[in-house]
Amino acid sequence: MPAVAGVNQRERILDAALRLMAEHGSAGVSMRQLARACDLQVAAIYHYFSSKDALLSAVIDERRFAARLEEVPEVDPSWSAPRRLRVIVDAVWHGAMGEEQIWRLLFGEGLRGEAAALPVGRELLDRFRVGLAAWLAGAVPELPRPGLAAEVIIGQVFVGLVRVFFEPDASPEAIGADLAEIVVEALVP
Repeated sequence: MPAVAGVNQRERILDAALRLMAEHGSAGVSMRQLARACDLQVAAIYHYFSSKDALLSAVIDERRFAARLEEVPEVDPSWSAPRRLRVIVDAVWHGAMGEEQIWRLLFGEGLRGEAAALPVGRELLDRFRVGLAAWLAGAVPELPRPGLAAEVIIGQVFVGLVRVFFEPDASPEAIGADLAEIVVEALVP
């Protein structure tokens, strides 16, 4: 049973690290602080992660947001193009909202130029672009340039995230509906 305990402890460390880093940035979180939050000794953190950079990379990479792009939402081909597009935008938006902490962390670390976060963030963005363009090509073949459509959607999702960050009283559902309408108006003639 020690392997299960180790896996659970590692996950507990990652969850606490994400929570703290999303709130304070990676530079604002010490390994000692993280150990206290997990009720562990600092050495236990270093048992799982060789450095703070390795911890940050694991926190970002292991959320597997980009891998979820392979889980294509069910889109009935008989639906209108605007409806199919809305379903995809809605799925992307709900995925982003489900990982709001990781986006807060990535935005903050990216703005601070945190070296450990930059390659992981770039890879996530690249995978996001490719996965979303593939969804669009299959689900909304009427779109002449699925890669361009993916960029528009990603831009709107990022605008939506910024709205969530700076308009805490706004409903994420309403923000998602707004961005879906903007995308449909912009992409479907």
